[in-house]
Amino acid sequence: MKHGLEIMGKAYTLLAYSKSLRTRFQIEFCYRDAKNYTGLMDCQARAPWKLDFAFNASFASLNITKLMMKERGMDYSMSNFKALMAGTFLTKRIFDVSRYRPNQTLINHIFKELFGCAA
Repeated sequence: MKHGLEIMGKAYTLLAYSKSLRTRFQIEFCYRDAKNYTGLMDCQARAPWKLDFAFNASFASLNITKLMMKERGMDYSMSNFKALMAGTFLTKRIFDVSRYRPNQTLINHIFKELFGCAA
């Protein structure tokens, strides 16, 4: 019986180790994405409360982005999402500046297709 418990103990530690590695890599990917896409390292403040705010804003924007991609069934790619948001902003800005009002039904359909919400 002792031998069986010993094997189960080794299997349990291996499972716990693999879960801890997975968690570690997820944390590393969060920091990488925050550095590359949400300006984690761009804050030049010295006050601790200002640094806390900047770090929280960076990770909050990362989490909101992940949530938006998950809700829309998009593959997780920060660069693709950033390009999509930039394109959406520029398109909206061009229409606002030119004061041209396109067919709103058509535009809504196109935006839903872009975001993967269309049936």
